Amino acid sequence: MSTRREFLKTTIVAGTAVALFRLGERVVWAYSQSPQLRKFVAPLPGLGPNGIPIASATTNSAYPGADVYQLAVQQYEQQMHPDLPNPTRLWGYVDLTTNKQAYLGPVIVSQRGKPVVIRLQNKLPTTHILPVDTSLDGADPTFAQNRTTVHLHGGLVPWTSDGGPFSWFTPSGIVGATDRSAGECFLNGVAGSPGTADYYYPNNQSARLVWYHDHAMGITRLNAYAGVAAGYLMTDPVTDALTTGSSPVIPPLAYTLPLVIQDKGFKTTADQWGRAGDLYYPYVYENQGPTARWDLGNPSDGFPSSAPPLPSPSCVPEAFFDTPVINGMAYPYAELQPRRYRFMALNGSQARFYNLQLYYESTLNPGEPDFSHPGPAFIQIGSEGGVLPQPVVLNDPPIQIQTGCDGAVDTDGPFNLLLAPAERADLIIDFSSVPVGSNLILYNDAPAPFPGGDPRNDYFTGCPDQSGIGGAASTTAGKGPNTRTLMQFRMVALSGAADAMNFQTTLAALEEGLPKIYRDSHEPFGEFDLNPNAPGVLYETKTLNEDFDQYGRLIQRVGTDQAKYGDSYGRNYMDDPTEVYDDGQVVVWDIYNTTGDTHPMHFHLANVQVLGRAEFDDSIANILAFVPTSPWTAPDPNYRGWKETVRMNPGEVTRVIMKLQLPVVPFPVPGSPRAGMQGGHEYVWHCHILEHEEHDMMRPLVIRP
Repeated sequence: MSTRREFLKTTIVAGTAVALFRLGERVVWAYSQSPQLRKFVAPLPGLGPNGIPIASATTNSAYPGADVYQLAVQQYEQQMHPDLPNPTRLWGYVDLTTNKQAYLGPVIVSQRGKPVVIRLQNKLPTTHILPVDTSLDGADPTFAQNRTTVHLHGGLVPWTSDGGPFSWFTPSGIVGATDRSAGECFLNGVAGSPGTADYYYPNNQSARLVWYHDHAMGITRLNAYAGVAAGYLMTDPVTDALTTGSSPVIPPLAYTLPLVIQDKGFKTTADQWGRAGDLYYPYVYENQGPTARWDLGNPSDGFPSSAPPLPSPSCVPEAFFDTPVINGMAYPYAELQPRRYRFMALNGSQARFYNLQLYYESTLNPGEPDFSHPGPAFIQIGSEGGVLPQPVVLNDPPIQIQTGCDGAVDTDGPFNLLLAPAERADLIIDFSSVPVGSNLILYNDAPAPFPGGDPRNDYFTGCPDQSGIGGAASTTAGKGPNTRTLMQFRMVALSGAADAMNFQTTLAALEEGLPKIYRDSHEPFGEFDLNPNAPGVLYETKTLNEDFDQYGRLIQRVGTDQAKYGDSYGRNYMDDPTEVYDDGQVVVWDIYNTTGDTHPMHFHLANVQVLGRAEFDDSIANILAFVPTSPWTAPDPNYRGWKETVRMNPGEVTRVIMKLQLPVVPFPVPGSPRAGMQGGHEYVWHCHILEHEEHDMMRPLVIRP
């Protein structure tokens, strides 16, 4: 019964199956693909008409009191680095009232309590700009490649506007079925306007950075990587008051920068999916080493003794790329004055984690960090669930440093900012003591996959030549590939009055005032700190699992503590739901990670609170006993408060609590007609490593009204 699990744990414990291309007798590995791009020669795109555009609101009598945004999703081009031979072809959103289009735009700025409606028109071309694998669940080859839907990531919205997996629609008006035989769809189509849908967002939440992106089943990872994602900023009077006046505690909008951090790959030559400079995405699957794609030792476990031919194109277990792109520009620089800045950081990568630190640039090796000279500390005031109950100081020495290329890095300390895919951090950094003319480097040393790492996914100046084993040649100074030195900050002369507050006065003011801000922001919406010992709280066990699919490819799945397929606890999305609750139910989940990866688990509908973590015995002999084997440890300081994307580490059980409450909207919301949903409102929870989500680490979350 344990044969296949033993195989998984000993041969692919970190989920690092290798994707590669076979061109005749030549093998081209799916690691470094991009041309050598110069670092820090292009400015960071900011918010505004010359950078990431801000959407303009209109009104519509069908939605009284709401801000209505007329958007489209379409193909366009943008220069993502001056050295790329052509502008990069992208898919993304555009504001139809201005027709200004740029990567990660248009940003929607909303107000707490004022609803927003997105009316989206699908104008995508028929053929995708990336390779499409039609073997995945929900990606039937008869389905159009230009299907899309919108998910407000972090928004508490009615399920009909949540952008569920089957709520996609095409330019011609074909819509996703609620199951493989029914014709109903999960969206509010616009009468007389095929290829257009409305999404209603109540915005009854506190201030925070959320984002909206594609969520069409079977193609989410491709659409998001192609650029179908944009920012959505929620504001509220409580936090806005701290950004005004002569000495604001939080830097105002003029000194606020978004930092959407991603990794991308760019083609050096043309292929059937694009020209040089277009996005590269791996599409051929191969397992690492001589072992067959199947555990052949136990055919009685329900799996065949041989695998059918692999699909082509095929999904891959995880996609890591060689070039950091921030706000749509590779290796950017930003000019800053010696004052405080607010940074709203988002990890928008497919699978790569970022362990962020700030150092002065080396005078001996320009473009590289001086590890002996850390930059200013970070004050984290918020996460994806809004403001924290207390400020947290990060990037404060001593800092753990990875100096080799073997993936070994200590990320357990409280000093660095670790962001998994979809996690956000609201930061204040005081640059007032940084001399004008100095440069600083935003640095990352998180291994990929996280936490085990494969050195071929790690790029930095002087790393040994790994081209013989599928990696990159040694990176030369001043150029990529480099996933360590993300961007450069250049200190320029102060313009206008200096800040009245510095690091110490800011921290003191936040330590005194943030607890009240936390209460005033969350409690009006019923977001009181939840009590796991209150009457009626339901306790359940969930599991994170890895296995093989019918083709022998590594697959990640969510499950319970009850085996489903042989000795596997994982379930597919299309299996009957196991997470079905009544409206208002408070639940505690103990989520056991039996895999080798850290998974950022994202919850639709609900924000959660992390209660603690513990170790458990995930050895083969004891995997059936889901019980902690260590004392519970409290969450990290920046994991207190509210979260909607939570890192869950290998060999650990993570305990979370949430209240599953449907939002109040001014119209009736029908239940899901999909088989097995019991007429409930169908949300999802899933891993936000997008390749995991797609294959098949996502499950329904059904709430009965």
